[in-house]
Amino acid sequence: MGPAASDPDYALAREKPIILCMTHTDQLAPSTRTRGVQRIWDPRVWGTIIGAIGATVFVMVSRGVLPGPWPLVAVAVWALALLAYVAFVFVVPRTFGEIHMVGAKGGFVYLGSVAGMLALIRLGTMVLDNAGKTELRPALIVVAVGLHFLPFAAAFHTPMFRLLGAIMAVLGSLGLALGWGWDARAAAAMAVASGIVMLAVIAGDAARGTPITRSSDMAGADTAGK
Repeated sequence: MGPAASDPDYALAREKPIILCMTHTDQLAPSTRTRGVQRIWDPRVWGTIIGAIGATVFVMVSRGVLPGPWPLVAVAVWALALLAYVAFVFVVPRTFGEIHMVGAKGGFVYLGSVAGMLALIRLGTMVLDNAGKTELRPALIVVAVGLHFLPFAAAFHTPMFRLLGAIMAVLGSLGLALGWGWDARAAAAMAVASGIVMLAVIAGDAARGTPITRSSDMAGADTAGK
């Protein structure tokens, strides 16, 4: 019997599963170490598929605008990022903590974020059309998608969205600025880059395994459960 067996908090968790937030505490959280492909029903797995599809669209739609060998380079880098995504999200075993319950507030945050994204794309497209800069629309979409990710971090207890949203917003803004004042193809380049970054960030988040407890606690829990 492991040392965690004498802990009353652990005994309570064994008797009645509890939902825990991802905080830096020493409280023991029920968890499972397995492959993502065995937890397709988990939103932390199937939810990434939507992101991977969006990332692929960014790359494939915009790469053709790039000059010289860059379209082929974009596909090669995308393929590597996609391979890392598939490996770390679906194949490599990782630790899954308890799924956080998302209440009505989370649903409203999601709907509001999506509505805001669509509104920003619509209004931004009108501005670009009036200015004769319609070719910058890919960068505008990157900004809108990135900003709509930011509220998800708190609503869905997933800090990854904060990093991903910030990077995409910066890349999209850079594409708009460079495309407006220098070369319109910069917008396409930033859209391609953002697609690759999306896959890389998702893969990196899965690679970390989002551990909630210390390894020593997990060892004690595993021993106590045998």
